[in-house]
Amino acid sequence: MIVGAQAPASAGTSLLLEVSDLVKHYITSSGTVRAVDGVSLTIGEGEVLGLVGESGCGKSTLGRTIMGLERADSGSVRLNGTDLIGLSRRRLRSHRRHVQMIFQDPFGSLNPRSNVQRLLTEPFEVHGIGTRAQRRQWATELLQRVGLRPEHGFRYPHEFSGGQRQRISIARAIALQPKLVVCDEAVSALDVSVQAQIVNLLRSLQREAGLAYLFISHDLGVVGHLADQIAVMYLGSIVEIGPKSSILRGPLHPYTKALFSAVPGLSATPRNAAEERKPALAGEPPSPLNPPSGCRFHTRCPFAVDRCRNDPPSLRAVAPRHKVACHLV
Repeated sequence: MIVGAQAPASAGTSLLLEVSDLVKHYITSSGTVRAVDGVSLTIGEGEVLGLVGESGCGKSTLGRTIMGLERADSGSVRLNGTDLIGLSRRRLRSHRRHVQMIFQDPFGSLNPRSNVQRLLTEPFEVHGIGTRAQRRQWATELLQRVGLRPEHGFRYPHEFSGGQRQRISIARAIALQPKLVVCDEAVSALDVSVQAQIVNLLRSLQREAGLAYLFISHDLGVVGHLADQIAVMYLGSIVEIGPKSSILRGPLHPYTKALFSAVPGLSATPRNAAEERKPALAGEPPSPLNPPSGCRFHTRCPFAVDRCRNDPPSLRAVAPRHKVACHLV
């Protein structure tokens, strides 16, 4: 049975995804946009990596490049040891069933001309799995797994609320039993009460099927609830990454501290009086068309010194699985 649950995997038991020095630039009439500029990260089986940062920092582009929806300029994306970058379309298709995506807009990502049953049977058709009767049965089971009723399969996307449409998107994403699901702002377009329902559904499916998530969000509260690891992205680069407990207990990069200070109760470590007097996060991010030299955050950092303005910091380990790119740490 295709739709049955997989055996759960303990977080971090083995490496599922390894992204190394991934680069994605866009050539425009105004210059080169450095959307993703040398990103490296890993996700273990059954693990949730929360990717956070301000709008425009490159989070969604990173997710789309990992998925293969954007072609990387360089670097590697290894899924279970196989580098997906540069694979032929035929070989990539066989690996694509293991990594799926949930988009921010559940209406725009669903074909309005197809009913829900058609939307959910299509992945099986594309990969040549099952008979027509089996696919319909699996579609019904998928609806039930995400909290919808079998009769919903005969309706069209416009007949559902935003939360219900996102449940349909989730059902389609898990149809082929992927090992990794990229969630690109999957709850940001929903009401707060509906967000909680969808986050609980994602957590339930993760535990049931051993799914790993790359959870991209600007909502630090949601990430703090769902993630096992947190990666902080700024202007195309990862500036801090590590276990959730380590980062919440003691964020090290000034940008991470500033982000978390804006969310009351998120950090497990209260700021001291000196930190309270610092502005949470001043100014706007520089343009990715012309990023600053040295540390890209130095133009907004209250602690920057001359070295920060000239010498780009490398992402280095400061504790088990906890890395930070800052000269002052």
